[in-house]
Amino acid sequence: MRLRSFSRKQVVLVAVAAATAAVALSPPRLALALVFAGLAVLALGVATLVERQRHRLSEELGQVYGRLDEMTRDRHDEASIARERDARIRQTIQEAADACADRTVEGLARLERKRARERDREETSPTPAERRLADAQDLLWTGYSSQGLDRLRVLGAAPEASPEVRAEAHKTLSNWHRATGTPDSARDHAHLADLAAPRAARGASGVPSLLTARIRAPRTARHFDVVLMSDFRLPGGTTGSNLQEIDAQRNAGLSTGLVHHPVLREDQSRGVNPKILAAVDNERVRFVAPDERVTCDLLVVRFPLIGQRPMDVLPSVEAARRIVVLNQTPNRRYGVGIEGNEAWDVGRCVEGFTSLLGEHTWHPISPRVREAMVRHHAAEMAGIPLAEEDWTNIIDLDAWRRPSRRAADGRVLLGRHSRDHRDKWPDRASVLAAAYPALPGWETHVLGGAKVPEHVLGALPDHWTVHGFDTVDVRAFLHGLDAYVYFTGEGHLEPFGRSPLEAMAVGLPTLLPESFRPVFGDAALYTDPAGVREAVEALMGDEDRYSRQVRRGHEVLRERFSHQTHLRRLAGLGVRVPAEFLEAPGTSGTSGANGISGTAGEAGALLIP
Repeated sequence: MRLRSFSRKQVVLVAVAAATAAVALSPPRLALALVFAGLAVLALGVATLVERQRHRLSEELGQVYGRLDEMTRDRHDEASIARERDARIRQTIQEAADACADRTVEGLARLERKRARERDREETSPTPAERRLADAQDLLWTGYSSQGLDRLRVLGAAPEASPEVRAEAHKTLSNWHRATGTPDSARDHAHLADLAAPRAARGASGVPSLLTARIRAPRTARHFDVVLMSDFRLPGGTTGSNLQEIDAQRNAGLSTGLVHHPVLREDQSRGVNPKILAAVDNERVRFVAPDERVTCDLLVVRFPLIGQRPMDVLPSVEAARRIVVLNQTPNRRYGVGIEGNEAWDVGRCVEGFTSLLGEHTWHPISPRVREAMVRHHAAEMAGIPLAEEDWTNIIDLDAWRRPSRRAADGRVLLGRHSRDHRDKWPDRASVLAAAYPALPGWETHVLGGAKVPEHVLGALPDHWTVHGFDTVDVRAFLHGLDAYVYFTGEGHLEPFGRSPLEAMAVGLPTLLPESFRPVFGDAALYTDPAGVREAVEALMGDEDRYSRQVRRGHEVLRERFSHQTHLRRLAGLGVRVPAEFLEAPGTSGTSGANGISGTAGEAGALLIP
């Protein structure tokens, strides 16, 4: 048996057993010596074992340190490589950014050059109205004068044309009439050119028309049945009311002279509203130029702010009767303080109108204006008489009414139209939400803009549809509704309410606050915003109720606000209205339904320097 076949443990055990036996069997001294020798050998063996273990551990530790050094060097190399890579990436990005910036600047420059070329083309390319003007001028000067003149007259009042184009059309007409020996027509169109675009048409008549009044001999005096003085630039209800009276007078065979008096507070470069220009035919209806002297049965001034600062240069008008229509209250709101509350100063207007007109009377446009003047401004009127009858607005009921209500389709369409002004809208979100409720199938349609309610509400509701001012024909807009709802700002005293009048004329049940009852009586329905839903549901659910309200509204309008009503009050003030245009012969000296009573009185002269 070989030694290697025994394990180290077995050898050690045998050795220990042999040593133990030797010690046990030896004499004491020899045993002690053997023990010490054994301990020495054991100590030497342990020391040798420890040294070997230390040496082995030292070698392993050295290897660990070597590996750590190697790893440190690797990490350092990797960090260096990463820094170099990062630097290269940054450099690449910067180079790309520089290249991109160069390309962007170049691209923007190209885009700007393109836009500039497009602007140049737009500026040099004629608009459709300018092409129509050039075509009409070509017809005029190449022998087709009748066609050219007709087209120029239409273009001179076209709302889609710019004021400059309208003015140029009238300048061309003026030049034509001057060349063909009709100087009066030439002066008429020169004046219309100045009115269409005061800034663009300067010099249309050789020198500004306000100066020609001082240097040219006046025309032969012409007589008008009615002369209407107003600011004909205005876009809203005043212009609509002026047009209705002009039409009523023209249809009755009466002549109307128009004196344009722009108020000083407005932009003086603005031209006359093209709707007014379209009503001028230079026969029954004509603007009175500053160099004219005319006579009339009645001079009507519509717009009280005119009296606050009358113009220095106006035509000379000799009028049998003179009135001022108060179509606006002196304050915008009563009982509520707001900035800019004063619309016109009563004392200054008393002074201005007395200087301008001499003896005259003031006619409120509605019971609401009358109440405001009596309650709040009587002391300021300084003896100016307030007429007993109101000068209410009128409307051509037959032209406005729709043949039948909108066809049912499961929806309820509420609507309103007005200027987008803070006075025309409720001030609180809760009132707007109640007046125009968000219900399934209910829609609210607005004509005139809605920036004010958008500000009040924070955002316009999804069930609202909004059209800008004058972007849709008013009659067409109203014909597509089921009911009309109109509430205004707290404390605002709506002088009359032309917008609700038009809605009732179309045949829409109209819901108003109670304060309108003195104006429209049974023609409207009166409620607060919280009652709108119930009132509309009652109308939509009962065809007979709906029809009765439409019929009642038309009856009231025909009695109080018709063209015949206007003709009767003209007759009551001395205008010679043909009898066939009055409801009954012989009413010229008496009061009809809401007409003007009294006689013309003594003739007086209005000489405006």
